[in-house]
Amino acid sequence: MMQKYGTEENKRPEKLDVDNITNKLIGDFGRWQLRISILMSLLKLSLAWYQLNIIFMAPPQEFWCAKPESFAKYTDEMWRKICVPHVVEYPCLIFDPDILALAPKMDRTLIPLVLCRKFVYDESLFTRTITSDWNLVCERRWYIYLTQCVMNFGIVAGGIIFGVAADKYGRKKPLMITILIQTSASYFACVVPWFWLFLVNWFILALGCGGISIISFVLCIEIVGGKWRTIIPVLYQLPFGLGNAVLAFLAYWLRDWRQLEFALATISSVYLMYWFWIPESPRWLLVTGKIEKAKEILEEAAKENNMNVDVHGALSLLIRKEESKKSLGFMSLLRSRSMRRKTLLLSVDWFLTGLSFFTFSQYLGFISGNIFLTVAMSGIISIPGGVICLFIISKAGRKRTLGVFQLITTSCFIAIFLIPKDGRINEWSRLIFAGTGFAAMAGSVSALYLFSGELFPTVGRNVGISGVTMFARVASMVAPAVVSMDYKMPGLTILLLIVTSFIQVLILLPLPETKGHPLPDTLEEAEIFT
Repeated sequence: MMQKYGTEENKRPEKLDVDNITNKLIGDFGRWQLRISILMSLLKLSLAWYQLNIIFMAPPQEFWCAKPESFAKYTDEMWRKICVPHVVEYPCLIFDPDILALAPKMDRTLIPLVLCRKFVYDESLFTRTITSDWNLVCERRWYIYLTQCVMNFGIVAGGIIFGVAADKYGRKKPLMITILIQTSASYFACVVPWFWLFLVNWFILALGCGGISIISFVLCIEIVGGKWRTIIPVLYQLPFGLGNAVLAFLAYWLRDWRQLEFALATISSVYLMYWFWIPESPRWLLVTGKIEKAKEILEEAAKENNMNVDVHGALSLLIRKEESKKSLGFMSLLRSRSMRRKTLLLSVDWFLTGLSFFTFSQYLGFISGNIFLTVAMSGIISIPGGVICLFIISKAGRKRTLGVFQLITTSCFIAIFLIPKDGRINEWSRLIFAGTGFAAMAGSVSALYLFSGELFPTVGRNVGISGVTMFARVASMVAPAVVSMDYKMPGLTILLLIVTSFIQVLILLPLPETKGHPLPDTLEEAEIFT
């Protein structure tokens, strides 16, 4: 049975004072909250760039075996025609060029195949890629998938490491460290000479991305109150889709992956100015007993919001323990019965969400042959989903909104599965359902972020969100294997997505609705919220 924190039997003065005092001093939403919310949401641009960067760093690129000097009299087209057996998709194996040079008309079945040692790459679309720089083809092609796995694993690790740091040391300093890591690693990627060094650097960059993702979202939740605690976290997600479009635009004009990385690093370096533009979370300061520091920030916020109140007098009424509350580890959330159930259910939901989102994102790439248009449109399509989510979630609540979006996604997957691929009308129908499904997934991700943040207490919110969203990153590593199932059995990928999307609806049923309830600050307050 659901219980509100304000009931007599569960009334906690400390909890009520933190909520009431901050709202009284700076209001639910004003110029101060608007400024910080915009700054935090802009960080989603860089998160989109680096998570999807592999699309333009290692795009599909035609290649062929380099022509030996003994075949100088042959044109490139003639060489490619005679050296490659027609039974292979890529020119990894070629007929022995030494035998071909001596007997070009010899029966090919008598000529042994040998490995090609040097490749030439088609530079008509992309002048430079990591594929062409480090020959990530043939037996080395799996390195491309390894690169994306390293990114996703780094984001998971960064979310956990910096999530714990943010709960223990505050939001601002860990956030600035992650921004510095992201910018520095992106610049280094422009000049790194060896693939394995690039991979190490890519992991470090991902650590920064993971920390930024968790801390910026939590800060958005903690600075606002009232209905804005629903609106801001949803709007915070929208620039991610815009980041897709910006990435596609930059990649269209910069066809060299190193130039693209330099451009992204330069834009991301602007975030270093956040040290002067954002404060520490006053809510975290109050909950951890750092009243004097909270007073300074709240006085500045009240002044910016034109709130004429006595900050010092209000804070003197704050009831707190002699010792400040300690931050929680992820395992602490699993020791109590109610939080363990909620944490496990959210973990499974995030895994299935990540599996559906990342698998379907790659599936969209097969719909259009224009890689720039595909990436840009996938980002633009996700924006309406977030906006629609905002209107629904403020009225219907978190659980119902998630259920609606996930049922829409499931229905779209079913339609795509049933509509044949043949015919122009069918192709457009599949494209429409694909766009609708992707928009619904984008809306459900926004709602799930908000829902998760409201279920975890302040002293463990960073580590809680980073812990459950980690499973979405784990799922993203599985996504390429799920997509590949379609090659073995057409329609199997979509069929799996139908099942996972429907299971997500069922997982929501045991979780409590958080709409209209204040954020829990302590583990005890989160535990009694069932």
